[in-house]
Amino acid sequence: MTHIRALIVDDEVNNRENLRSALETYCPEVKVVGEADSAITAMDRIKELSPELVFLDIAMPMGSGFDLLESLPEIHFEIIFVTAYDQYAIRAIKFAAVDYLLKPIDALELKKAVERVQSKRRQQNQQGQLKALLHNLQQQEKKIALPQSDHIEFVPVHSIIRCQGDRNYTHFFLKDGRELLVSRTLKEYVELLDDQSFYRVHQSHLVNLHCIQKYRKRDGGLLVTTDGAKIPVARARKDGLLERLMERD
Repeated sequence: MTHIRALIVDDEVNNRENLRSALETYCPEVKVVGEADSAITAMDRIKELSPELVFLDIAMPMGSGFDLLESLPEIHFEIIFVTAYDQYAIRAIKFAAVDYLLKPIDALELKKAVERVQSKRRQQNQQGQLKALLHNLQQQEKKIALPQSDHIEFVPVHSIIRCQGDRNYTHFFLKDGRELLVSRTLKEYVELLDDQSFYRVHQSHLVNLHCIQKYRKRDGGLLVTTDGAKIPVARARKDGLLERLMERD
């Protein structure tokens, strides 16, 4: 078995021990080669050990996990963030399509995260993903990372007209006429874009409220978007849609 050499960075010794134990039990393909209790010590350990994967706590004394990343000239390892509560950080992480785990760590989620890391390593896109993450933390304009078969598209959120779910896939329709297919469910993007002027008008449709041309009350409720698409509105979603349209800038 080819092992993934991992470093655990967390200021709490119990958290490091629990994660190490969980990895030994559920993810034998991961070999923990070291630990660090702060961003400062993590820098030394990264230089010393050259890990392939870092489990990185976000909130730590003497510098956050993000501070550590910004201080590194280059990042040659995969990252799984570990956090207990920082909702803003979680949203930024998800926009950049980088993995994270919530404390206390669930064994199944840990296994899934490690599996995704193995897949990402084959695509060699981590450097770009982390740059997008740090950019999202600092900038007002949000970009969302949409993994494709051989690359990752970093798309401004405002350029998305609508999203259409198709089982385990989501189609993104953009203002420049392109259509991108992502192998993630629509539900994930509903949660991610909820406060970005998007509204789920139907189980299979998420729409940018700024890209609605008209709302037809007949035919059970129908939206026409700027790309000419006709989107059905679920009966249970009508009142919420009208409220959001009234609030729209």
